[in-house]
Amino acid sequence: MATMIIRDDVLWAAHIEGDPDLASSIRSLPSDDVIVLRIEGKPVRFRKMRDGADGRPTDGVRPERESSEFWQHLQTRRGAMVTVEPETGRVDPYLLSLTATLTEWNSPDDAAAYDGL
Repeated sequence: MATMIIRDDVLWAAHIEGDPDLASSIRSLPSDDVIVLRIEGKPVRFRKMRDGADGRPTDGVRPERESSEFWQHLQTRRGAMVTVEPETGRVDPYLLSLTATLTEWNSPDDAAAYDGL
């Protein structure tokens, strides 16, 4: 699980520590795309900031309006470290342990039928 220190009104990919894949995911988002991150266990919707006027990419995300109250509360804790993880991709350890034993369920047909459930 990644962490970050609350330093700014937006979440910058460079401030994420312990999960370079998550930071890379934020950097690679197209402008205005949405990502849901769990901050201190609470899902928060963010929107990728637009690139700069000179074309330079902006590696930050802003909280969406429905998450702004929670985000503003976090701003009162500037300098504190909080946990950050992607909303999707959370893996149930029990189900993960079964993947090695239930390989007959790992077909493309099953993935198409059951992914997203």
